[in-house]
Amino acid sequence: MLFAFFIRDELPLRSLIIVSTVIYIAYYYFALDPPLWDAIVTSVLMIFANCYVLAQVLLERTTFRLSEDEKRLFDAFETLTPGQFRRILKLAHWRVAEDPEGTVLTREAEPSGALFYVFEGIISVQKGERLFRLPEGNFVGEIAFVLKRKTTATTVAPEGVRYVEWDADALRKLGRRHPNLGNALNALLTRDLAKKLGASYRPDDALPPTRETVELLEAAE
Repeated sequence: MLFAFFIRDELPLRSLIIVSTVIYIAYYYFALDPPLWDAIVTSVLMIFANCYVLAQVLLERTTFRLSEDEKRLFDAFETLTPGQFRRILKLAHWRVAEDPEGTVLTREAEPSGALFYVFEGIISVQKGERLFRLPEGNFVGEIAFVLKRKTTATTVAPEGVRYVEWDADALRKLGRRHPNLGNALNALLTRDLAKKLGASYRPDDALPPTRETVELLEAAE
């Protein structure tokens, strides 16, 4: 226990406290006659409490029990810890675009109450007179989310595209409740939108439009 008090990292600290408590229990049982049952019960409860928090610490630091899709999504949230990501994940809605004419995610110069992430597939984008396609691995609606303003482009997900959606108000509320998480999320999205802001907005990995994508955007209009 003395060694534990010299450690600042919570994981080894609590592990050593559990070991020391087990030693106390052995002492209360074998060295005393009769055994000191009140102290033994109390020590066992302390072990359970420490084990519970220890499990929470492990979840905060690892991707244990995340599915393969969730691990892929976590890679996009590079500024968040696994524990912070798990809180974000609870608010996520996994979607598949099912409309043959395309699912509209955002409309240019209109409010948007959601943040999107293109998980699989390529979406069609129109910003002013510019038409292009945006592949998976990109956020959509991050400018409106961070700056709390109207969206800057019309985006349409063709049939079969997989994307993840978050309610913007719920995300902001989560960020206010957990300031470190909110700062990490804003840092991530600010970094992403920094690449996209400006009159000549066209991401490096954007693809030229095709006849099908133009038709999708015209149908959205």
